[in-house]
Amino acid sequence: MFENICLRAEDFLKLAITFGPFWFYLFIFLSGLVENLFPPYPGDTVTFIGGYLAGTGVLTFSLVFFSASLGCLAGAMILYILGKNKGRGIFLKNKGKVFNKAQLERIENWFKRYGEKVLILSRFLTGVRSVVALTAGVGNVKIQKMTGYTSISIVLWNGIILFSAFKVQKNWREILGMLQVYNKVVLAVVIVIVIVWLIRILKGKFANSKTR
Repeated sequence: MFENICLRAEDFLKLAITFGPFWFYLFIFLSGLVENLFPPYPGDTVTFIGGYLAGTGVLTFSLVFFSASLGCLAGAMILYILGKNKGRGIFLKNKGKVFNKAQLERIENWFKRYGEKVLILSRFLTGVRSVVALTAGVGNVKIQKMTGYTSISIVLWNGIILFSAFKVQKNWREILGMLQVYNKVVLAVVIVIVIVWLIRILKGKFANSKTR
């Protein structure tokens, strides 16, 4: 799979030279947007390739950075608005164990306590970026806070990716490989945390049912 990504990077270079940089900037923007809506999409890889092409002189670094960041922010805000306009209604209209007003209040209180930190770290948390944006909407986070802290996270994360690709030209395959490994490790850690959290909830419910 990694070799296929490397080959695609070289194919993108040929396409950018053939059709002009505008279309690649547009592709970078759309990749950042789509990655939020469909998390398996390799948006970070496309951003990295954009940085590599900027290092070769085919693309402009500032425009790659702007296109990637704007796409990421647009995707995150779509999910935020969806969570705020539709997601909150699901909690308010239902009285089940998962979706109810009490759970909604917990989400709101959680974002009041940890919202800033979570939003700043959101881009670094592969696999849960989309969940954070959607849940921030459900948690009724103010749009100014959502936009501001998410933008900081995007700028930091994309800056690291693009700077690495731009500076380390000869070893770009190794850096891309490290990015792939990082994403897998973070996703695995997140999955373990979620499993442990669910086990604790189930244990608590089982213990409560015994005491009744």
